[in-house]
This record gives sequence, C-alpha cells and structure tokens, in this order.
Amino acid sequence: MIFGRGPRLPSDVAVHLKPFGTLAVAELTDGGWAVVSTGALLIADASGIRARHPWHTVQHGRWDGAMHQFTVTWVDGAQRPLALTTATDEVESFATALRERVQSSVVHTETAQTTTGALVRAQIRRDEDGSLFSQLTAQGELVGDDDERRLIDALERRARAAVGLPT
Repeated sequence: MIFGRGPRLPSDVAVHLKPFGTLAVAELTDGGWAVVSTGALLIADASGIRARHPWHTVQHGRWDGAMHQFTVTWVDGAQRPLALTTATDEVESFATALRERVQSSVVHTETAQTTTGALVRAQIRRDEDGSLFSQLTAQGELVGDDDERRLIDALERRARAAVGLPT
C-alpha cells in the first residue's frame, strides 16, 4: 500500500488485485474489501472482483464514523449510492486515497446557474485510459427551455475549450 497504514489484504484477495495498483484498502463487515486502485474503486473478496467503479463515475465519498460506513455517490444521480460498512474505524488511509483518486480524475470545472436557480457544472474528467471528456451535472430542476439549453451548451464549450478539447 502506498500510504503505509491500515489493514493488510489477505493473500487470497490480494491475488485478484495484482493488475490494479492497490493504493489503500478497507475491510468490510460482509467479508469483502473496498480497494482504492489507481483506476477504480474495487470491491473484492477471495472469489475475485465483485464490483468495479472507475473514478470518473464517482461524485464523492462520505464517512460516517458512528455507523462505520462510507457512502459513495455517483455522477449519475439516478444510480443509488453505494454503502460500504467497514469492519473497523481504521479508514484514514482509505479515505485519503479515495478522495485523492476522485479529485485526480477532475481536470477542470466550470459552473453556471440557470434562471430557475439550478446549478449546472461542466467538468472535464479523465477516464481510466487517460482520455479527457466532458461531464455535465445539475443540482436543482432543469426546465429544458431554449435559453437553458444555450446556457448549458455555452458552459460545456467553455470547459472543453479551457483544456483544448474540441468544442
């Protein structure tokens, strides 16, 4: 592990993670392990990789110490958050690595507010192979009228132009 502290993976789990570049781990109460790898958040156990979530799909993670639970929310707001209940509260290196990997996938951000008060964010993110792409998210209700579409299109063009992507 790159951060040096925290739990160590059992060898029957570690064998499945060799190609992924493990940075930090957290033991889960269900016998699995949450793994921060260079390219994705992985959920693994002795049988293999149970789930794989590339960093550009993660919006953020939140730790609840009282419940020993990480809640991971997704850029796609329609996707249910992932609740990871940890076996211990020794999660500092895991939390730090998770935050760093999510942040490292964000290259540039532009925001705008619509006339109805919705906050629209255009982010340029890096996917697993290093390619840049634009990602739009909104907090609040969008009405979908022409003015709003123009505002969002202009926002995305500004974000893409800022990093040299085609507009």
